[in-house]
Amino acid sequence: MKKTIKIGLLFAAVWMLIKLAFHATLPTESTLKVSVFINILLLLTAIAVGLFYHKKEEGFTEGNTLSDIKAAMTSGIPYTILVSIFIYLYYNNINPDFNKLQISEAKKTIELSLNNPVELAKIKTQNEAFEVMTKEKMYKELVKGPENFYKASSTALISLLSLMMLSTVYSILVTVVYRKVLVRKI
Repeated sequence: MKKTIKIGLLFAAVWMLIKLAFHATLPTESTLKVSVFINILLLLTAIAVGLFYHKKEEGFTEGNTLSDIKAAMTSGIPYTILVSIFIYLYYNNINPDFNKLQISEAKKTIELSLNNPVELAKIKTQNEAFEVMTKEKMYKELVKGPENFYKASSTALISLLSLMMLSTVYSILVTVVYRKVLVRKI
């Protein structure tokens, strides 16, 4: 197995351990933002370290930009896939209550909006189908969105797509930085 792939898998394992440690110590939603930022940082670090080791083996002045981007992606993509699978398993098996909490909060917000005459009028003007519906039917329709969004599969898919995009952008940026900064110094 390539060293860049191993580095991506290693950093993914580090993030999974951090996420599990957060869950064991603070299983509230307050750690969500911190774990997301750590996830983003570890993805960037995996790409940077993977590309560094690739350039070290290849020679810092050898290769072209596209081969460097490819090498960086070989660290980012395994990280992305492994983390997305873990996110699915985490929200489906380890902490399914988190999504249930998010759905219940969304239901409360929808209910408050429907009971407020000003908000109800705004909702009816935003969607023509709601003009003839009762509050109960509108509630059932509006709740479908959060129920579909806060599923483990939806969360994992959004994670996969966003991390894939970040992997691509980070691979390009890290390659440019390495080529402009590191190669010039060597």
